[in-house]
Amino acid sequence: MLEYIDKAPTLEEYKEMRRRVNFMTLSDRIAANALNNAFHITVVRDDGKAVGMIRVLSDGSYANFITDVIVIPEYQHRGIGTEMMRRTVEFMRSTICEGETIVLYLMSATGKEPFYRRFGFKARPNEVWGAGMSQWLTK
Repeated sequence: MLEYIDKAPTLEEYKEMRRRVNFMTLSDRIAANALNNAFHITVVRDDGKAVGMIRVLSDGSYANFITDVIVIPEYQHRGIGTEMMRRTVEFMRSTICEGETIVLYLMSATGKEPFYRRFGFKARPNEVWGAGMSQWLTK
């Protein structure tokens, strides 16, 4: 039975889930910081095994970034990603008071934009905002 738990996975589970979906390999230090500094994490477990996760980074105010939306391959197309997103958006909604507004950002993988549109996300660039931008730094 699938369980949605608002608790970080272990470092090993996190790195393994990232590997299973071909995300960039992280050093132990970087991966531990990613888990320890997250504002909110939900892990999906099947009989104790971590099979998916979602992570939110936040300034504790209005700017929030959804990242690491992961469902390992054999669990994809079962509604797990949809349920993680639903729960995450609802959790973030619960952090605001009447009359307040916050923003949820994310960077979609190519071709996954329709999935995120179902939750109200808008692709960039559009009539209001320019393209989202990023830069990878390596040392």
